[in-house]
Parts: sequence; C-alpha cells; structure tokens
Amino acid sequence: MHLTTEGIVIQTIRHTDNKLIVRLLCKEIGYKSCVIRNSRRPNASMHHIFQPLRIIEFDCNFQEVNKFITPQSPRLVSPLHNLGTDPVKIAIAFFMNELLAKTLAEDYGNDSLFEFLKNSIILLDDAVDVKNFHVWWLIEITRHYGFYPMKSSGQYFDLRQGLFVDATPGHPDYLASEVTEVLHQLLDLEWPQAQQIELHSSIRRELLQALVTYLKLHLSNLREIKSLDVLHAVFH
Repeated sequence: MHLTTEGIVIQTIRHTDNKLIVRLLCKEIGYKSCVIRNSRRPNASMHHIFQPLRIIEFDCNFQEVNKFITPQSPRLVSPLHNLGTDPVKIAIAFFMNELLAKTLAEDYGNDSLFEFLKNSIILLDDAVDVKNFHVWWLIEITRHYGFYPMKSSGQYFDLRQGLFVDATPGHPDYLASEVTEVLHQLLDLEWPQAQQIELHSSIRRELLQALVTYLKLHLSNLREIKSLDVLHAVFH
C-alpha cells in the first residue's frame, strides 16, 4: 500500500558511514524503524532531517508484515526554530526524547499520542517561558499511556494506585500534601494556563521526580531516565 504520512523522529543511530537506523512514531502506522542511506556529500545529507523530535512527512510502500519501512522523499513539516539553539529547550527536548525512546514499543500506534506529541513539540519551540513545560508534558503523556490521574478530593496522591487519598499510604510512593495540591492545579490544563502557574523550584523538582516514579510504577519497560539530572541542574 502506497502511503504518505507524517512521522516524529524518536531515535537516530549511525549504522555505518552511509546508513542511519531511524525510529519514527508515524501517524497512520505507529512506531516503526527504517534504514536511511546518508550521502557523504554535505549538501545531500539526510542527517539534519532525522534529528530527534523533528516532524517530517514522507512517502512509503507499507506492508504490515515488514518490520522496517523505507521513507521516500522525506521533508520537514514544521521547521523548529528554537529547539536547536535555546539551551533550556534543548534540555527539555532531550528529556522528552529519552523518555519516549524508552517507553514506546515497536509497532505501537496511537493517533491521539501522535497528535499530542506533534502539538507539544511545536508548543515547546514557540513558548516564551518553559519552566513548567516538562512537568505539564509528563502529566499529559500519562493520559495517552492510560493512567492519567483522575481529579478528586484527597490530600495525598498515591503513586502506586494513581489515586488521591485522604490518609498517607502505607508505603513511600506518594506525594506530600503540598505537592499534591500543585498536581491538582495542573490537571486538565492546557499549556497556556499551565505556563502561568508560579511554582517554587523545589516543588517543581519534587513533582518532576515523583511523576517519573509514577511512570516507572505503571510502565514495566521504563528504565532510568539519565536526562533527569540535566533538568534538575537547569531548573535548580
């Protein structure tokens, strides 16, 4: 089947001097791997197109039985102006990219996740103040992974159950009342509203760490997120 589709670059690995292995989350066909021939001629190189979190469009002949796809005529859909130059946005994008690379399974498909990721990449590129972005993004991605916190009364958020509770759980995986209140504020907000909330850096750091723990508790394949330390350093 001949198909024209959009894809988000998740991972690029140099295979040989003239070949790249690229993993793409595609709108119609899910998470796929492909081999890209990368010309040694500078002006003909595909490497700039297949940078992580770039949004591209390409043609391909798709068959479900094939593990690999072969993108034809790849081109950028939404050029990004700041993600490659702003050091804070680079750190956030690196974190987003690492988490996606470690949580997406081969052939995984989810149209709403694709649209969310596409929109959030553009929002990050355009945003003026991004200090809450990674926290908002982590909360929102749990919606697409199937365990978004349901807003309800409760002084503490139990990370294991994914529920707000009135008493401290009998285990250490929960949010203190002050951090739980901030999570309550951020739930169901669009980015423009989340951007306006003032958070102390220590609260933001604690909530970020807890949300990563929350994902680890609910995604068995999630390993250590090394870029978390970079974010802590940037938003100290």
